[in-house]
Amino acid sequence: MHRLLVAAALCCSAAQTAQIGGVVLDASTGRPLARALVTLRPVEGTGGKPLSTRANREGQFGFPSQNAGMYLVGATRSGFAPFQYGQKDSKSAGKPMAVEQEGTLFLDIRLRRYGAISGTILDENEIGIPDQKVIAYPARQPLEIAASAITDDRGIYRIHGLDPGVYFVRTAAKKLEDDSGLLPTFHKETNTVDQAITVEVDLDQQMDDVNIRPLPGKLFRVTGKIASFPPVPTTVTLISDAGRVQTQTSAAFTFDQVAPGSYELIAEAKDGIGTLGHYREMSVDSDVELQVQLTRSRETEFRMEDEKGNRVDLAKARLMARRKTLDGGGRAEVLKLVNDRAELAPGRWEMALIPPSSYYVSAFSGPGLRDSEHGRADGWNEIVLRDFSPVVIKLSSRPAAIHGRVTGSGQDATPGAPVYLEAFDQASGKRLIDLRTARTDLRGQYRFRGLAPGVYRILSTFEFDKPDSQTMEASGARSITVSEGDDTAQDLELYVR
Repeated sequence: MHRLLVAAALCCSAAQTAQIGGVVLDASTGRPLARALVTLRPVEGTGGKPLSTRANREGQFGFPSQNAGMYLVGATRSGFAPFQYGQKDSKSAGKPMAVEQEGTLFLDIRLRRYGAISGTILDENEIGIPDQKVIAYPARQPLEIAASAITDDRGIYRIHGLDPGVYFVRTAAKKLEDDSGLLPTFHKETNTVDQAITVEVDLDQQMDDVNIRPLPGKLFRVTGKIASFPPVPTTVTLISDAGRVQTQTSAAFTFDQVAPGSYELIAEAKDGIGTLGHYREMSVDSDVELQVQLTRSRETEFRMEDEKGNRVDLAKARLMARRKTLDGGGRAEVLKLVNDRAELAPGRWEMALIPPSSYYVSAFSGPGLRDSEHGRADGWNEIVLRDFSPVVIKLSSRPAAIHGRVTGSGQDATPGAPVYLEAFDQASGKRLIDLRTARTDLRGQYRFRGLAPGVYRILSTFEFDKPDSQTMEASGARSITVSEGDDTAQDLELYVR
């Protein structure tokens, strides 16, 4: 039957249409989810374009008539985890739906709420501590904030909006009424991450009684003066892995309740001419007094060159940038360049280039460059903007490619199957750059283009959505070494647990 559906999809025409609709409901209560966003994406070869629509007040949705074929369907709504139709569980990938010509597909979509963690922050006498910040971090290092909450008048907190997974939970530093201090403390009563007890979270569940008794300790003060003439309103931000605090000033500033540890301080201001800034890294183990000298930001120049040193137009590529800070930094955004330049604040940044399709990134150099000095430049590269050296990106015109066919049981082609490709360092056993993902077309074929030479691991499965390195290893991902300019054929069997 599966072969017949694929064959029907391959020979379909625009006149052979299908109806696709359904309803979106809360998985726990069965109530309609009005305004849920539903997306429809045809498997390559079906024809048509991706579409989206909103559910009405009764949770019902429908799409205009579509070509017969195979489609991937997803749904989202605020407060609920994203859904892919056909998921086995919350961590698996969605499966495509087959629709025959003049057929009708009615989908019953049930969304599940994000997970939550709740508990009480208690003092030495088991009394709840009000107005205490509590933070959840995915259980990996370096720490990166997932979400946070503030305790109520009884010391009770609730951190919501959490993806399924394992988390550390920690309080932030706090000064009490008698000026004594509480140190950042992990669940359960430790200030070191290695001894922290983790909390496992799932969708539609709230983990209760994750209580913490913060450890007492000395807190410090960070003070400073802004050196700028004439004085300008300045935003000063103090950042640690427990979050950030911010103040506005044109002269002096003070941060109280600062726990011992590593920090970043960023100052930013604008005058009638442009942007002023300051960045520094520091360790706090006593009171600190700073002189913050604002310097005028200059534009960072970006150059893209081929292997012969010829300039390549940056408008043909996409340069991604994200601020890297101790609390996890900002979201990646496409950097807007004017005459190949961008005004960036001083500090740590990560950058990645998506080159034209006929190239791959072979080298990445810039001020304070760190990671890519040791190998692959085709992923995220960390730079530290302290001076005004240009960022130079080298391209090679001989990218590699990997292609193949994914088959399931009985050697049938598997349309719409996810294929995951991981750049992998065998020596360290670590993923080098972001995971690449493709979906097979109606014939079960996939292709990855624009690859740098090196070692990759590849896996096709519906069991996982964006698997990590440990999952790739446990699932028997195949290892492939590609050379510059190669187009490597690699057929895959669909992995099923």
